[in-house]
Formats: sequence, structure tokens, C-alpha cells
Amino acid sequence: MSRVSDQVHTVRRIVVFFDICSSTTILEDLLRTENQRRWRNLLIGLKKFLVSESQQSPFDIYKFLGDGWILLFDPSRITGPQLMRLLKRLCDEYARLFHNGICEVLGGDGYQIGLTFGIDSGTLVKIVMNQRDEYVGRALNVAARLQGAIKQKDKTPAGKLLISKNSFAALSLAQTPRYSGKLVDRLLRNVAGGEHYQVQKIVICK
Repeated sequence: MSRVSDQVHTVRRIVVFFDICSSTTILEDLLRTENQRRWRNLLIGLKKFLVSESQQSPFDIYKFLGDGWILLFDPSRITGPQLMRLLKRLCDEYARLFHNGICEVLGGDGYQIGLTFGIDSGTLVKIVMNQRDEYVGRALNVAARLQGAIKQKDKTPAGKLLISKNSFAALSLAQTPRYSGKLVDRLLRNVAGGEHYQVQKIVICK
């Protein structure tokens, strides 16, 4: 007889994987100049923003990855344009935090400042490990690979996202000219069929 904990619990989610563009370069400079607290404050500011937004447009702040997050959305509770507007607000908040807390201590120009996004959707297996919810599924891997592939053939990736074709269609983004995007070909490593993976590229903020 199987226990409740042995049962497979699946959920369908939109996975948004986002990262701070060129954060390694920025963090190196901050650490070298002993301004680590400024970077910490920026990350805390982003977290507070996400918590506030999640209370208005419910989503799960699933995991923090050092300089980015994985967000999980219930597709029955958010539309494509609503999701895009949320990501635009997130970009704007990052720009505000960066301008107010980081710019003055960085010497010179040349920083690719902004956020980059990868989006996929699908069924995830939900499990409990160490008393917290964890998820396993292809959509997590694809979203992460899409975010990492934004810099391919693009010297100014900040403020842009790659979204899988099935997610683009499911969110009806083609019906909104502002988010209709452009079909591009990218290499996604460690993804089945990823040698020439066609995705939609959308500019969230310029």
C-alpha cells in the first residue's frame, strides 16, 4: 500500500528563469572596492519587489540562484500580456535599484546592465525535500537554457527574453503586437532537439 508521500503530484506551470546581465563583472568590481553591501541591498530590493508583486498577481518565488530567480506561475491565473507587464516592472525596478545604489561606485562604462529572461511551460513533478517544495521537469531545464542562450548572436541582451514556441502560443502573445516578438534559432545544450531550437525573442524594455 502506497503512502501519501509516495504519490506523484504534478502541476502545470509557466517557468520564468531570470538573471542579472553581466552580474559577474559588476560583482567583481564591487568586491574589489569593498562595496558588497550595495550588491546585497540590490538583491534584497529585488526580493521585496517580487514578494510584493506575488501578493497582487499570485506566483511562487521558487528559487534564488545567486544573481537571479526562478518564478513559477499558474497558467490559469495570468495572461500573456499580464506576465510581460510584470517582467517590464521587474526590469524597471532593477534599473532603479542599480542607478540608486550601484552606479556611483562603478568606474567607467561598458556594463551590460539589465535582466535577461527564459520562459517555458509544462508539467512539473512537485516533491517535498527538507521540508520545502521542490520541482522536477523539462520546463525548468528549458527555461534555464533559454535564458543562457539570449547572448547568442546578441551583443545587447539586457531587457530581452526567449520563450518557447508552445509557451508563446499558449499565452496568446502573437495577438498583442507589443509582444509579438521575432522567431529566432538558438543552440540549447543538453536539451533534446536543441541543436536548432526555434524560439520567440521579445524585447521587454529598451
